[in-house]
Amino acid sequence: MSTRIRSHGFTALSPIHEALASLSGWSAFGVTVLLGALSALAFAPFHLTPVLVLCVTAFIWMLDGSRMKVRWGRSLFMRGWAFGYGFFLVGMYWTISPFLVDPARHAAYIWMPLIALPGGMALIWGGAIALAGAFWSASPSRVFIFAIFMALAEVTRGYLFGGFPWNIFGTTWGPGGALSQAASLGGVYWLTLVTLFICAAPAALVDTRGTRGVLGRALPVTMSVILVALGWTFGAQRIAEPSELTAQTVTLMDAGVPQNQKFQPGAGELVLARYGSFLRDIEGTEGDIVIWPEGAMPFDMLASNYALDVIAAYLGPRTLIAGSTRRNVEGDTDLFHNSMAVLQTENGRAELIALYDKFRLVPFGELAASEIIPFGRHISGILPDAMQQLAVSGFTPGSEATVLFPRDLPPFVALICYEALFPEVTRTAGPQREDAQWIVTISNDAWFGRGMGPAQHYAQNRYRSIESGLPMARVASRGDTAMVDGYGRETAHGQPVDGDPEGWESSVVTTQLPVALAATPYQRFGAALFWLTLVGTSILAFLTWQR
Repeated sequence: MSTRIRSHGFTALSPIHEALASLSGWSAFGVTVLLGALSALAFAPFHLTPVLVLCVTAFIWMLDGSRMKVRWGRSLFMRGWAFGYGFFLVGMYWTISPFLVDPARHAAYIWMPLIALPGGMALIWGGAIALAGAFWSASPSRVFIFAIFMALAEVTRGYLFGGFPWNIFGTTWGPGGALSQAASLGGVYWLTLVTLFICAAPAALVDTRGTRGVLGRALPVTMSVILVALGWTFGAQRIAEPSELTAQTVTLMDAGVPQNQKFQPGAGELVLARYGSFLRDIEGTEGDIVIWPEGAMPFDMLASNYALDVIAAYLGPRTLIAGSTRRNVEGDTDLFHNSMAVLQTENGRAELIALYDKFRLVPFGELAASEIIPFGRHISGILPDAMQQLAVSGFTPGSEATVLFPRDLPPFVALICYEALFPEVTRTAGPQREDAQWIVTISNDAWFGRGMGPAQHYAQNRYRSIESGLPMARVASRGDTAMVDGYGRETAHGQPVDGDPEGWESSVVTTQLPVALAATPYQRFGAALFWLTLVGTSILAFLTWQR
């Protein structure tokens, strides 16, 4: 049974506000889930940010109705949870793909990525909205309150249980575009706080107060328009010039083997032969760099004399950067690492000259469940194997993020897949971070399936270049293999190669490394602007608050 709510403000919007705020029961639940689901369209590959504005505005109007209930805390939590569930379900539906690589073993557990994952992550949003309700009012203050608590929820999502900051609100702006450049000032979490306010601002145009105050109701929208204009002006000026390139030649190679074929009998020889043909057929000179994706081979490449001999035979004077699962024996224990190796040919042999072990591992995918949550060992047996399927009990993390200094190569920040979601990893990669001239990101996006997952991953990775000013060479198996400049703009993208086995999708591109930019404000000051803006937003919430 619905409760009639009287709306005031801009009269054209009053009927919509009244209808949404008056919803209750299953109708309210369904509409809230739908709003969250539609919000996912604001991210890659669509970047329909106006949809996010409409959905967030409607969501806040529904929260107005919840706050007027006797048991408002429970109502707010459920609506926050429902909005989050719809958002995460649509935005991360691709997480079912690892369960379908070996469907005989894991298809029965698809309910986990369809129910448990989005439902669990939505708990963070539900809690944030319930807490925001304690400070809620019918005045424009509520849009500031909403932005504050949802921004804190997004930060929490980026750290809790290892963190999974996928599709955080600041990444709605197309990377490399004018508005995305704001991330260089305060990072993607600061941009998330600003974006949340911009999306929430129209909700202030109508409320349940019976008093006048058109100017007060228009204040948040006016502020948001000014913020968008300033952001676009800053960004457009920043990206006005074309990318400046260095003389360093880089070739990005991906064999494009499907994940469900990669570990079949005989697949290792096929994958090695494919990469060998790339090295043989694509010319290179001394000093050139070749990059392969995460876990390029379905075996421990560094422990295979045959693989190293093939690499040595065709690599020539070039340097190879490649991902490989690596086994390290300590006593009676086999430890597996997800590694990035740098190889050069010396005396007819492929020699390891630098090595990085991934230190931030994917929860439940690479890091064993028992390492993340209490009683996690009881569910680890039903989860898909570790992402490279060679370390079924999980990987061992490396010591820390780092800058590698291979001889004769520009020093670079090493990122493997999941690590490229975290702004702080790139910013604080070791004591010699200021010496880095580029980022090397390798990934295995074959796990993500054919939907939105690979595009979302690529878009979020590009924000690391915007935040740091460092160009990025990215090689992703069956994902986006590309070179990105320090503004997040794509300068080259992998192209199909003839001769693929059936079902494979190889991608190769040879390009020049862009010039690194000067250190950005975010690179110098980190999250300082986020916390300063959070304090400023809290002051505005207090000044505009009315009972």
